[in-house]
Amino acid sequence: MSQAQSFANHSLYMASIIIDAWRTAYSDQAHARSAIDAAYGPATRLHLLDAYGWQLLACQRAVHLPATPPHSTDALPKLAPGIALSPEVREMELMEEGGWLAELQARIAPGISAPRPQNMLAVTDSRFDLAKAAAIQEKLEALIDRVSDGIDES
Repeated sequence: MSQAQSFANHSLYMASIIIDAWRTAYSDQAHARSAIDAAYGPATRLHLLDAYGWQLLACQRAVHLPATPPHSTDALPKLAPGIALSPEVREMELMEEGGWLAELQARIAPGISAPRPQNMLAVTDSRFDLAKAAAIQEKLEALIDRVSDGIDES
């Protein structure tokens, strides 16, 4: 396992701790859910983005790691001429264009979000709440496990 891969696993673990604490905060009901989301969301998102970035570096087989990981394929260190982008990084580049990975990379608005209208059938939900964070964590963990197997085999 590379150092970047171990950093990715560590960041995923940190995100899981925050998600567990987030669930506890919901069940304690000491604060409004929107305030809890505003408190836990940014920290969880950062750990998940860090896990993703370290995994990108592991997929690129980076030897010299930066102090902080990139949070997108665009922010990866440039490869030397003639070196091809790994298939795993190409796949992640495509995934960044939409879906759960794009949701993870989307900026969280500062402050407490307004409650969603309950009488609307279709509402665009851009909040980063516990449900979204937990779903993204599961998908990111599955992605990391899958691409890690590919790295180990190469």
